[in-house]
Amino acid sequence: METIRKGSKGLIVGTWQEFLKNLDLYLYKIDNDFGNLTHNATVKFQSINGLVADGIVGKNTWGKAYELGIITTDELEQPVIPEDFNLVIKEAHMPKSEYRTTSEKKDWVFIHHTAGWNNPFKTIRNWANDSRGQIATEFCIGGQKIDTGDIEYDGVVAQAFPEGGYGWHLGIGNNIMHRASVGIEVNNFGFLTEGGYYKRINGVKTWIKKTPGKFYTYVGLKLQEIK
Repeated sequence: METIRKGSKGLIVGTWQEFLKNLDLYLYKIDNDFGNLTHNATVKFQSINGLVADGIVGKNTWGKAYELGIITTDELEQPVIPEDFNLVIKEAHMPKSEYRTTSEKKDWVFIHHTAGWNNPFKTIRNWANDSRGQIATEFCIGGQKIDTGDIEYDGVVAQAFPEGGYGWHLGIGNNIMHRASVGIEVNNFGFLTEGGYYKRINGVKTWIKKTPGKFYTYVGLKLQEIK
C-alpha cells in the first residue's frame, strides 16, 4: 500500500481524508492535499488506536483502517474526487474538413505532448491551418509558459472536434486505432537539458552552451524557476 504523509498529494490522499471525515476526525473539505489539518487528524487517529502517532499513513495505519472495516480495497480503487472539482471543457472545434467522424466505440486513450507553447487554442488553430490533413487529437490541455511562468492556460482543456469525431494522431493514415481511440495532447516543451541545448547547424547536431545549472528547452528557452 502506498505510504502517504504531510506534503503528499493525489486521489489516495482524498480517500484517506474521506476516511478520517467519516470518523469525525477531519472536518474540512476533501482536497487531495495532505497538509497540516490532515496530518493532525492522522495523528489523532493513530493515538486513539495505539499506533505510532507520527502522522505517516503506512502499512500499520492502513491496516488498522481495514481492521476497523471502515475502508476497503474497493474504496482505494475508486478514489474520492475533490468536493470542489469541476472539469470544464471548452469547445474550439476546427472546420469539419479538418477531422473525420466515426461510430466506432472508443477503446483506447493515447496521451501525446506538443513540443510547443502553452496555449491549447493556438495549438488547435495550428492543426486547423496546417497542410498535413486531418491531424489532431480530440482534447488539448494547456500548460505553463515555460519562459515566464504564465499560468493563464495551465490545465485548460480545449476540444478540437465534437464527440464522435477523430483525427490522425498515431501517424498519418486511416486505421482502427485512430477511429477507436481518444487522443489527448498536453502542451509542453518536452525534455529539458541542463546548461544548454542542442541545435542543428548546417545539418549537424551542435551543443549550444548556456548558463551552468539552468535548464533549457529544445529551442533554447530557459526554464522559469517558480518558488
